[in-house]
Amino acid sequence: MKTTIILYLFVLSCAGVKLPANFHKCNRNQPDLKECVLRAVQDGLPQLTRSFDEVNLPNLHPFHMSELTIGAGTGPVAVEQKFHNCSVDGFHRMKIKQFELDFEEKRIACAGSFPEIKLQCQYELDGKVLLLPIKGTGPCTIVMTNLQLTALINYEERKNRGKTFIKALSSKVTIDPDMIWVNFENLFNGDKPLGDNINQVLNDNWKDLFEDVRKGYTQAFDTILNHLLNNFFTKVSLEEAFD
Repeated sequence: MKTTIILYLFVLSCAGVKLPANFHKCNRNQPDLKECVLRAVQDGLPQLTRSFDEVNLPNLHPFHMSELTIGAGTGPVAVEQKFHNCSVDGFHRMKIKQFELDFEEKRIACAGSFPEIKLQCQYELDGKVLLLPIKGTGPCTIVMTNLQLTALINYEERKNRGKTFIKALSSKVTIDPDMIWVNFENLFNGDKPLGDNINQVLNDNWKDLFEDVRKGYTQAFDTILNHLLNNFFTKVSLEEAFD
């Protein structure tokens, strides 16, 4: 299974800019550092309904992916899912339960939930699902509700002009939605009754179908999370984030 994702995000060279005034800062030596970092992330994430270009943080309401490919599974999903010009909404509403930086082990642990993630794209499908043919191109909507996420990210430190910047090296991400609803428009060249039936089958069997391609969607969330962290910590040094 392959997963390809291209984001409309960018990474600039390390510059050591200051944290925006409306972002909360913590001191690495304060006794309640763990609680302070959690509060800072909980306070900062909902503010990303606009971009903060000075620290490489995009608008998450929504943000855009130019391309997303979820490879075929090994079971009921015998089709590669190709998505283009995607709008993804809901990341800014994440309820963060854990966000910890282990400076000794160089590791970030994160956990939380999304009330809803909505993906709206142009799609291309040509294959089989549950042995049923599925073919079409056009707009689609995929909604994941009450999605739980955990992430463990290992990073390295890099020095630049006397400042310390970090870069994610490897990560382990898990996702678990309570429900997934999909709607692929224009299936079978616009045969609406047939398309409606296929969409109903997809929604009735979402658990089995998601399990077959879970790895691909998990890799997509992994890539997005790592891009956001790397974008931010390419511009903001540890000395600036934790004075």
